[in-house]
Amino acid sequence: MTRWILSLALLLTPWAALPQTAANPILDHADPFITLHPVEGRYLLLGTTGRNITIWSGPTVPTAASESKVVFTPTDGLTEIWSPTIWKMDGRWWIYFTGRMPGKPHAIYVLESNTADALGSYTFRGALDLNGRASIDPSLLTVSGRNYLMYVTVDSGANEIHMVRLQGPMQPAGPESLIAKPEYPWEKGAGTTRNYPVDEGPTALYHAGKTFVVFSGSDTASPRYCLGLLTFKGGDPLMAANWTKAPEPVFTASPEHGIWGPGRGTFAEGKDGTWWLLYAAKSTDDPTPRARATRAKRFTWKADGTPDFGVPTKDGPITP
Repeated sequence: MTRWILSLALLLTPWAALPQTAANPILDHADPFITLHPVEGRYLLLGTTGRNITIWSGPTVPTAASESKVVFTPTDGLTEIWSPTIWKMDGRWWIYFTGRMPGKPHAIYVLESNTADALGSYTFRGALDLNGRASIDPSLLTVSGRNYLMYVTVDSGANEIHMVRLQGPMQPAGPESLIAKPEYPWEKGAGTTRNYPVDEGPTALYHAGKTFVVFSGSDTASPRYCLGLLTFKGGDPLMAANWTKAPEPVFTASPEHGIWGPGRGTFAEGKDGTWWLLYAAKSTDDPTPRARATRAKRFTWKADGTPDFGVPTKDGPITP
């Protein structure tokens, strides 16, 4: 009788009310981007599918991939759809992503929501005008109420992080600036066969009045792929001199935990005030970009105000 009553209770309990568990990896896609705070009670999570733009969502950071909705599937030959990010501006939601039209270089493409609902329908708005340069990995930085587009150029023999002010969601304005380029051995794949120089995947992080940009260093396929840190010193964010790059990576592989190539960091603040890092990594040290998946871990802050990401944890259940 007791079992029967329990079974009936489970059937009558709304699914959303049942306890939800999560385990790493939380999503079998790379290049994660999560909203810093929940949107109408749910965190929004995006990642690279290669073929469409999907928004996952869930009530907590570790369960942000609980449900999914495809909001855009190209019909005009657009391919290599990577690294989407989502932002609310002017009362609408805007998704910036990498794509490539036949016979053209990579570019930053944009979707605009048709309503204020982030999980509603979207309109394809085309590519941003970035002087025709091959570009990937779009993200936004906000300083003193102004929005800046961060993106990565891939046409100079290295992946380099650039920035330009956005006068509007579709209006880059003024000159572009080079903010970071590979300088240190860890940004150039030292110690591996994949030694293409890379600074990519810039993502803004704000805390206690400080502004940071976390980026990925080294070749995407390298087991030494890692996270680097830029700290904003104030002034004009378009001036490279106003950023300080940490000389060592701030998040690296953990062979003892079976995690290699952690990169593409994105951040969320839990409803309980905890801070979370989501990142893409793989469970093999093979020099390949395949098999990267999204993992989540909590992080804290150092006395000097910089983030303390610790080391990647083992795959498996995420402890509450």
